[in-house]
Amino acid sequence: MLSVAICEDNVPVQSQLENYIHELYSSCPVEVFSSGEELLSGLEGKERGFSIYLMDISLPGISGIETAISIRTRDPYALILYITDYREYVYQVFETLPYRFILKPVDKSVFQKALSDAMNYCTDRNKMFLFHIDRTQYQIPLQEIVYFESHLRRITLHTQKESYTFYGRLQDLTARLNHMFFVRTHTSYIVNMDYIRVVRETETELQNGEHIPVSRKYRASVRAEHLKYMKWRTMQ
Repeated sequence: MLSVAICEDNVPVQSQLENYIHELYSSCPVEVFSSGEELLSGLEGKERGFSIYLMDISLPGISGIETAISIRTRDPYALILYITDYREYVYQVFETLPYRFILKPVDKSVFQKALSDAMNYCTDRNKMFLFHIDRTQYQIPLQEIVYFESHLRRITLHTQKESYTFYGRLQDLTARLNHMFFVRTHTSYIVNMDYIRVVRETETELQNGEHIPVSRKYRASVRAEHLKYMKWRTMQ
């Protein structure tokens, strides 16, 4: 089951967010923390972290940004939504890979739309990609796939830790992948947009520093799909 952590020092805002969550998802587990230190301490005893973190940036003690950096080190797939009074913070938090920003005072409809999107996002990216190598079946969560690379009817699936090579064609993969996350950049590459840092005219740079080519054929669609993805991910 998906779970939510609220990290916010303002008690009325804590209650507001918790009520908004339970109006949409009555059985969703929610835990409330008043500081970054309290949240990080609470995570130490957990085998798994939370699915979604609602993070105030201006917190007593360590900031929400510093807290998010620690969370990101522990869980690279955590979804972090910042709750902030100040738009200028938007440009200070890129290294924490935020999912979305919500401005205070929190508007109920904006918040619940962002929460619903986040829940759907978590559900979709936890789906499995199935493939076979020889007679062995493998399954990898979509969120762990960085990109696919094709060469001579063989596809290599790259994660942050391992690579797997199996027979197939990229064009057959497109129907199996969620186009909200994956984009075809080249005849030989499909990339998970969660891992893209920069889109340039002839290449994409990934969060790990790798460079994936963007061919002329796919240049316009890459820019359009990435822009749509970024608008969906950022502040409403």
